[in-house]
Amino acid sequence: MHWLLAITFLAGADSSDDLAREVHDKGWVVYSAKTDQGDWDLFLMRPDGSDRKNITRTPDVSEVAARFSPDGKKLLFYRMPKGEVLDNNRYGLYELVIADPDGSNLVSYGSEFPWASWSPDGRQLACLSKAGIQIVDVATRKVLRKLDRKGMVEQLFWSPDGKWLTGTANGLGEHWAIGRMNAATGELNPVSDSDCFNCTSDWFPDSKHIVFSKGHPKTEGWAQLWKADAEGKTKSMLYGEIGRHIYGGCLSPDGNYVLFTRSQEDLGQVDNSQTTMGLFRLKDAPMVAGKSDILRKQYPAAKDGPFLDLGPGWEPHWTPARLK
Repeated sequence: MHWLLAITFLAGADSSDDLAREVHDKGWVVYSAKTDQGDWDLFLMRPDGSDRKNITRTPDVSEVAARFSPDGKKLLFYRMPKGEVLDNNRYGLYELVIADPDGSNLVSYGSEFPWASWSPDGRQLACLSKAGIQIVDVATRKVLRKLDRKGMVEQLFWSPDGKWLTGTANGLGEHWAIGRMNAATGELNPVSDSDCFNCTSDWFPDSKHIVFSKGHPKTEGWAQLWKADAEGKTKSMLYGEIGRHIYGGCLSPDGNYVLFTRSQEDLGQVDNSQTTMGLFRLKDAPMVAGKSDILRKQYPAAKDGPFLDLGPGWEPHWTPARLK
């Protein structure tokens, strides 16, 4: 099924249909979604939501949090028992699996590689545990070096230039904050504000900016998508919507579009959150959607579209690779 919500934000302006045509051929998106059997499978789709295909079909286990390797030739994800509740703050603690991008040729790495993230060349993984951050060789599974985690707790991602790591951290303020760590020295700096909860950070392609979710108590009760420079000096709202929590921001490979997850209930637990996915042009930010009068007063220059509703799913990730 092709999930698109046609929204025109101004008379005579381009619509979601224009946006869909614009992104259709720009690679593939992988995401997790709950099936009729009650498990979570991995799916591929075009960035406009078309050509969907289930690539795992495993009713006894769930596959979640998939990430393409930088060259698009591999896919890492986490596999968990069907009976386990999918939790946004715990999915990285289960069995790591690396496969081809169509879900074939699965190789299990076990549960010793939590919160794994690809290096820019796809030959190493950065993994985060209570013991610290480990840089692991993908081929041999050997730990090449270690860093003190300095309060990093989850959702770790390696920058495209290989020089930095970002993740959710304790100890940078009153609440969870987004941190940036030097991948060579381990030096950590705050990126987000420290007086509210922040999570699910990821990199812009330039490695100089970070997308993240900013929440309670600074966002009218609903988490918003924000952008910051990696030094944490400048920050701006990208997308907000009263009635939806916005998490899992992910930039397109060319940096021109933003993917994210919309949740009716706040995450942790994903099963009860009725998550859907969305996409908009970065140049159209800031954007305020839905009946969000209070946000429109705060951001009077914000647009309300165009926006693609990509239907049910969680934690989408984008590759420009041409997949078979």
